[in-house]
Amino acid sequence: MKLCLICKNNTNDCDYNSICKGCLSLLSHPRFSCQQCGVELEHQQNICGSCLTLPPPFSFTYYVSSYQAPIDKWVMELKFGKNVLMSRLFAELMSPLVKNAQEPMILVPVPLHKSRLRKRGYNQAYEIAKEIAKLSKLKLDTSLKRIKKTEMQAQLKFKERTKNVKGAFQLKQPLSSKHIILVDDVMTTGNTLKECAKTLVKAGAQEVQILVFARKSL
Repeated sequence: MKLCLICKNNTNDCDYNSICKGCLSLLSHPRFSCQQCGVELEHQQNICGSCLTLPPPFSFTYYVSSYQAPIDKWVMELKFGKNVLMSRLFAELMSPLVKNAQEPMILVPVPLHKSRLRKRGYNQAYEIAKEIAKLSKLKLDTSLKRIKKTEMQAQLKFKERTKNVKGAFQLKQPLSSKHIILVDDVMTTGNTLKECAKTLVKAGAQEVQILVFARKSL
């Protein structure tokens, strides 16, 4: 019997192994969103005004659900609750979003600084990306490293977040593909993902797409 990782109910009547239909119904995606940064929009349009004015260094953002209750608790359970199995659930829901990606594309998880990795014991972005790689034809690349010990973005004011992650990432070896899917658990302001994408583009990436489990409204 397959059990839901959220509520432990039977998942046999669901298309997924790790989540039941009841918990699946708790996911919510806005009707309209910017294709490039994923922000919720009031009306149908492909690109939001911010991305038109100042295009980010990535071309597309995929996400499963808006970041709201109880999705926020699921994310916290993986990130801080040491429930690494949640990465399997997230990956099951995220994988279909990139199922049509061309084979040259690779999965690159947003890295943690080594000090935070030691403290937490694992990188949730890597755990998610690893599970997505198992479920898809996409390969995993861990050459992106965090070389600067940054503050937790969630603890900083909006204007401080860009400065916090500036110059925080570096490629330790050449990219195994020029087409990247950058993986993380949550996208809020997008500053961390922008800095990662900027580093990848500078290293020769032709295209960077974003894949996260949840997108937080600004």
